[in-house]
Amino acid sequence: MEFCSLFDAQLAHSGPAAVFLPDTEGAFRFQPNWTRDAWGRAPGPHAHGWTWTLLRDRGSGFVLLALVTSPTLLPEHPRLEVRVVPSLEEAQALRASFGNPPIAAVPW
Repeated sequence: MEFCSLFDAQLAHSGPAAVFLPDTEGAFRFQPNWTRDAWGRAPGPHAHGWTWTLLRDRGSGFVLLALVTSPTLLPEHPRLEVRVVPSLEEAQALRASFGNPPIAAVPW
């Protein structure tokens, strides 16, 4: 797994709870808007601990992969179905199983 910059890697390893999404090259990038939104719904405090999270859009079924650096930051979302997966490899394999683009037609 790789981060798009040293800043993103440092933030993921020792910063506050945050959301990271892969960029077009697959490197994980800090997402300030997603993080602020999550903090607004779950203000913490948050223990540090990575979770590999699949997010299914309720409207389209599109499945997105995220690294969330606290298990309490994104337990639920008003527009997305949240599924935590034990490892990055399992999350990538599960997401790939939905096809290209990854669309999960059935809610979780």
